[in-house]
Amino acid sequence: VAEVATPEDLKGLPLAAERGAGAASALMGHGGGLLRAQVGIHNSGEQAVQAVVEGKAAAAYVTRAQAESVLSHTDPRPSHIRLSTLSLGGVPDTGWPVGMAIKAEHKDLGLALEGALKSMRDSGELLAIFQQHGLTLTAP
Repeated sequence: VAEVATPEDLKGLPLAAERGAGAASALMGHGGGLLRAQVGIHNSGEQAVQAVVEGKAAAAYVTRAQAESVLSHTDPRPSHIRLSTLSLGGVPDTGWPVGMAIKAEHKDLGLALEGALKSMRDSGELLAIFQQHGLTLTAP
């Protein structure tokens, strides 16, 4: 796929998405089901990306982290595969934030975890962890 600016750019192409993911539902439901018949469902986002690497799909609608994880472990990294954003209704443009859930009675724990994560971000340690795994760290 040379360029994907809108979902209509994917019409007629084999696509891949993760089973049970909101992204898969958004992709299959777009335009009243315009792309539904083209979407192959995989057990994980990583498997959906692997389908693209293997030439079984033209594109996968997954998180950036899922795509980067597969591509960073594919040797050599396929030069013809690019990452791009695609906005669909029901999927936040900023992706899926990762959070921590703490029981309300453990506010001190929540504050300590928040402080530790801020410290890791400020020191560059969090960025280094992401880079070590071939991932892009983006601000929420």
